[in-house]
Amino acid sequence: MQKRAGILYLSLDTQRILLILENEKWSVPTFARKNSVIEDSVELQEDFSKGKIVPIELYLSQDKGFEYGTYICLVNEEFLTTKANTISWCDLNYLPKNLHTGLRNTLNNSLIRTKIETVLELNKDVNTI
Repeated sequence: MQKRAGILYLSLDTQRILLILENEKWSVPTFARKNSVIEDSVELQEDFSKGKIVPIELYLSQDKGFEYGTYICLVNEEFLTTKANTISWCDLNYLPKNLHTGLRNTLNNSLIRTKIETVLELNKDVNTI
């Protein structure tokens, strides 16, 4: 089974998410994984246990050949990265039109949006990464 995960970086000061442009589609930073995302890194284990990384969705394809987990990673403020050529911090209510289909489905899901809003509300006065 192919397993991937996406990190939805969410800035507490602007409440915007980090998007990267890949293959003419806006998406979140993703990576392949062998085990649980949290088991792959000691740093991720620490961030997860402190509530800095929060799982919000696990998608499993109908044929069970593909699994994709989406995680929120809270950051105090927006940052720039050199990992991608083109990045943008976007308001959740004003997303670009050429958004990756899977990410669009995730962010348009009312349950997922409620989870994101709850995470923001619970962490509005907390310092994170």
